[in-house]
Amino acid sequence: MRRVVPLLLVALVISCGDDPGPDTSATHPNVNCEGVTGECVLIAPSDTEALLDAVNLLADNTTLVLGLGAYALDNQVTIRNADGVTLIGQGIGETTLDFSGVTTQVNGVDVVGDRFLAEGFTILNATKDALRVEDSDTVTIRAVETTWSTGVDSGNGAYGIYPVKCENVLVEDSVASFASDAGLYVGQCIGAVVRNNHVHDNVAGLEIENTQFVDVYGNLAEDNTGGLVVFDLPGNPIPGRDVYVHDNMIRNNNTRNFAPGGTVAQIPPGTGSFAMASRRVIFENNTYENNATVDIAIVSGLIVASDPSDWGTPVSEMVGQWEDLGLVQEGETVFNYRSENVVVKNNSHTGGGTEANLGMLEPELGLLFLAVYNEETVDPIIYDAIGESAFSPTDPSMNSNDNHVCLGDNSGSFASLDLERLAARAESLEPNLIEALFRPDAPFAPFDCTTLDGGPIAPITIPQL
Repeated sequence: MRRVVPLLLVALVISCGDDPGPDTSATHPNVNCEGVTGECVLIAPSDTEALLDAVNLLADNTTLVLGLGAYALDNQVTIRNADGVTLIGQGIGETTLDFSGVTTQVNGVDVVGDRFLAEGFTILNATKDALRVEDSDTVTIRAVETTWSTGVDSGNGAYGIYPVKCENVLVEDSVASFASDAGLYVGQCIGAVVRNNHVHDNVAGLEIENTQFVDVYGNLAEDNTGGLVVFDLPGNPIPGRDVYVHDNMIRNNNTRNFAPGGTVAQIPPGTGSFAMASRRVIFENNTYENNATVDIAIVSGLIVASDPSDWGTPVSEMVGQWEDLGLVQEGETVFNYRSENVVVKNNSHTGGGTEANLGMLEPELGLLFLAVYNEETVDPIIYDAIGESAFSPTDPSMNSNDNHVCLGDNSGSFASLDLERLAARAESLEPNLIEALFRPDAPFAPFDCTTLDGGPIAPITIPQL
């Protein structure tokens, strides 16, 4: 990872206070080369050969302007070895890169290059990831749609919009649907703003994974298996931190899980959000509606990889800012499986938890919800309590809050599960398991704190192309 670039690179910046309002249907009629700085190439409508020739000959600071209509492609569009590239179309649904003719496992648009801008087009039926941008600094994805015409299908590509191992990322006003892993993914990145996007009918709608310093707001996540999720995976050198999830709509995320495998295959249908193996995360002012299993779950990474050693990374390989996080460290190895320092505040919860896991027998967490809650409504906020030193289903003073989980400013009910012991009791078919939960009244002591340890998340400011 290169150091985050200075803000003097550009005159315009974005921060968490800037909100132009959602615009997921933006179009750009009559886009041409007027006013473009640097080389500009107009690609005639549907001229696939000209498009592929242009990307093969790219120089720095080149703008490729796509015409109206569909470009039928039989291989990926590869943009590499050039910085300052802009790929712009006439708008979502107006310009389409159609990969239906591809017979091998390749991405749709595959990019490695700093100062990359994608805007105003649809990517259809990529066999792998639709728009993959990797190892790049200063990336803007605006008014781009990724989708698959096959609908909910495990054979669809894994990811729609996929910036990975990047710095200074903006994704806005875009639409992602029918991905068999995540529709909109920001992973292993440092510095990102994800705003005013619409993600629907994916397994994971909007996913923030192993990423630092992220502002996520104004998004609509609906009809996914899981709506908006924040987590780390084991063995990754970037521990996620400082993720601010606020002012989003997360509703009706009850689509069956159609992932062919991987971590997201374990998401129960009906999941609004979860934080897993995450730290310094805030869920604030979000609206949760009709997520059938649970609105917000705070869980340890050990629920998906139970051996702590799997979560180890040598100190010499760690990336980003992590020394102040208090991660578990043994000798020269750092472990990031704990979820800690999570604040849930001022969210609204309606209509959720009414059909835990939608009757599926898998994944196991959803099955546990069925066993515990039976026909009762699942509490909108749940915490697995893994790693807590004390637990009691009845006495607040006998519950620890070692992981600093804060719910003091939130409405809706809350349950701490003591998940490890609860799962063992469920396996032995003990009755009345709901009585084994700790379900305190608001403000949910000892989880009645309202702020992050170590101070608030600083405004996240990145360059904008």
